[in-house]
Amino acid sequence: MIKLVSAGAGGQPARWVLCFQKTTDSRWIRWLACGRYKHVSAFGYIAEVDHWVFLDWRITTIDVIVARGTGADQMIAYYTRNADLLGMAPRKRGRGLRLGLWCVPAVKHLLGIRGSALRPTALWKDCLRQGAEILHEHTEPASHSARSSGPAAAKGSAERGHSCPAAECP
Repeated sequence: MIKLVSAGAGGQPARWVLCFQKTTDSRWIRWLACGRYKHVSAFGYIAEVDHWVFLDWRITTIDVIVARGTGADQMIAYYTRNADLLGMAPRKRGRGLRLGLWCVPAVKHLLGIRGSALRPTALWKDCLRQGAEILHEHTEPASHSARSSGPAAAKGSAERGHSCPAAECP
């Protein structure tokens, strides 16, 4: 695998878009994740292979989806619907074990974020303190069914600074 990556057959996003959701269908998660946000997921553009990767950690499953073209556009629209968005480059990984297998510790580990956040609202604040850029923030209250707008800004931000095809970069 290392030989494939070094030969240009793979890569990783230089910048991630974090999608913070204010709603969830799970009554249990609504109670447990008190605060503004109930869930966080991430996606990023891998310029070396012209694909997007979507990572979504949930209670029952972890989704890892790779897409491009129309499929990627549909996934971006889904993940950004009714979401507040942050853009952030991965930080140098810190030392230490990261415990927990839910969305917050997974995103913290993915981006090397330091802090004590256990819930999405606290993670939003930790990300901003560590250099994340607000890409989109909804001002109207979200409906109960999560996920509406903001995909173009998110896609453009994730691709910015990459060697993606000019037709796909805003």
